Amino acid sequence: MMKKEFNRLWWFAAVAFFSLVAVQSVYAVEVTLSGQVNRALMWADNGNDSEVFHVDNDNSSTRFRLTGSEQVNDLVTVGIGWENQFESNSSASVDIGQNSDGSAPFTERKLEAYFETPYGKLSIGQGDGAANGTAEMDLSGTSVIMYSGVNDTASSFTFRDDDDTPIATIGSTRSNFDGLSRNDRLRYDSPKFRGFTFSASATNGDAYELALRYAADYGAPGKVAFALGYANSQDRADPEFEQIGGSLSWLHSSGVNVTLAGGSRDIDDANRDPVNFYFKLGYKTGIHAVAVEYGLTEELAQEDDESNNYGVAYVISPWRGTEFYGTYRIFELDREGVNDIEDINQVMVGTRVKF
Repeated sequence: MMKKEFNRLWWFAAVAFFSLVAVQSVYAVEVTLSGQVNRALMWADNGNDSEVFHVDNDNSSTRFRLTGSEQVNDLVTVGIGWENQFESNSSASVDIGQNSDGSAPFTERKLEAYFETPYGKLSIGQGDGAANGTAEMDLSGTSVIMYSGVNDTASSFTFRDDDDTPIATIGSTRSNFDGLSRNDRLRYDSPKFRGFTFSASATNGDAYELALRYAADYGAPGKVAFALGYANSQDRADPEFEQIGGSLSWLHSSGVNVTLAGGSRDIDDANRDPVNFYFKLGYKTGIHAVAVEYGLTEELAQEDDESNNYGVAYVISPWRGTEFYGTYRIFELDREGVNDIEDINQVMVGTRVKF
């Protein structure tokens, strides 16, 4: 019953909003081309073997976009967003033993139109669900190479025991519970009120997301960014799940910064309760940013699993639109009944150039 009422509410809201923004005049929206290339050199060791990879950094993939907007009257701004990524050998897809350039998929990120009014913004098409990014608020200046989404640089690496027996991938044991990512959806964002914004979206499979965001600059005390998101997969996933995730990042005027993220997932007919915790402490000054991290996900793949990591990162931004970065991470897995699981060590150095 709740599902039907939610869908009916979205239908009436969409009809009302599109009726409001309808205009008689014809306008052409001019678009702007932008994007980035983000390439890295990676070394990884699973305790039995090691490998060097040339990868696309999936933390912030190589991509291009077309964006544009036009204020069509005193109340309405019409806009579009069209963004695709083109990753050759994604850092999220490599594993030790691979001796090729891997795949180079050309995939959609955003294909949407939006209408912005004093009463809020309505977006339709492929784009961020309302809760996407809520577990990833990060003011440290190091998120290009190290943030709560640890799977983006290590998802396909396989934990092995000391006999070289495969146990599980990092990606199957880790999640920051950050919404349902990007999808074909209808999304509403409220006007900002004292730094707060409320968002809601509905997508295929009757899935929906809700989110609350806050951002402020307090001067000497520094900047704060906060987000909290809820996602209900409904028929979009099997088994169905509900999850909540959020994050808080504070950047002091001195450059010291702290980032926290956490979340949990309630899986239908499962005997486990997955949770995640992430902590980052950093310092940012001028063109330099450095940070250390700790992350932990429990019971995502199996009951009593503990999958964690430690890391350190450095980013330098010597020129506008250009960054150089490096990181070292250690990934660990503790699984009941499985002994001598080897740690995975990872080093990445690379550059992101925006245009």
